[in-house]
Amino acid sequence: MANLMTRKKIIWGMVAAASLALTALIVRQNQKPAQSRAAYFPVSRCINMGNGLEAPIEGEWGYSFRQSDFAKIKAAGFDTVRIPIKWSAHAQLSPPYAIESQFISRVGQIVDWGLAAQLNVIINVHHYDGLYENPNLHEPRLVAIWAQIASHFRDQPQNLIFEIINEPREKFSGGRVNRVQAEALVQIRKTNPSRTVIFTGDEWGSLSGMKNLRLPDDPYLVATVHYYNPFEFTHQGASFIPIPPPIGREWPMDGEMELLARDIAKVVAFGNRVRAPVLLGEYGVTNEVPMRLRAAWAYDVTRALKAANIPACYFNFASGFASYNLENKSWNKPLLDALELP
Repeated sequence: MANLMTRKKIIWGMVAAASLALTALIVRQNQKPAQSRAAYFPVSRCINMGNGLEAPIEGEWGYSFRQSDFAKIKAAGFDTVRIPIKWSAHAQLSPPYAIESQFISRVGQIVDWGLAAQLNVIINVHHYDGLYENPNLHEPRLVAIWAQIASHFRDQPQNLIFEIINEPREKFSGGRVNRVQAEALVQIRKTNPSRTVIFTGDEWGSLSGMKNLRLPDDPYLVATVHYYNPFEFTHQGASFIPIPPPIGREWPMDGEMELLARDIAKVVAFGNRVRAPVLLGEYGVTNEVPMRLRAAWAYDVTRALKAANIPACYFNFASGFASYNLENKSWNKPLLDALELP
């Protein structure tokens, strides 16, 4: 048995090395002139703090923010947190679309906690379901929400970063995503002339949505994309999907390491096309998958991202897709090790 395990480790190491070599080769083939934008973007190793403020009410989805969590994240080796926020649940439905003062104050407190822990903080508009279903009605509301967010946080340091919208989809797709993000940017620039702002493509912010993103003429922009491939692996058994992929899929299956390398090369080519830094804003595996497989996938994707110099935000800190166990008050060590933090 020991000899068999040794052979498996050697073979696995050879496969991983070959995949990294393929990644590096494809990345080099896609390299183009240096990016022309000047966004302040000191992000490298990031983690999402989801299921807190993206729930309709903080705590409903199993996580409430605590100041001590930011110290834990910093000590683990992360330099950035991405905080998904469901602003649409806390703003008026008609003009002037005022955000609840108590809610924006709570967001401000959480942002202050992150900055005090010497972390970069990304805040976004998340789970805006009404926008996806009825964009004609909700596009002006999104723009007004961003005008208020930008004004409220105008005096924060530059390592507070804005991300206009998470995972556009359904009826909020195509050219209107570019147009509405540009309209929100106009409002942001009235109070934050040089703050870094993140733009996304449509189709859930996926690889396939990258082709539709067009950035306006602004030097302080970053593009983003999310990565959950293969979906049949990362979302197997996911309780939030009506008919989830069945549990039992392994990683990697034949050809999947090569596919990973090609996917990362697409992200590099995307950044070269839009001439902007690219953030991989989410990647992760649902809790229903065995930890050994979650860690193996995270390790392979993280190594490929590092080889391509792509900053990335793992999903998630606690609750769903968790890398931290709230009950045991400890990190899931195999997963944390797989992220190869400093």
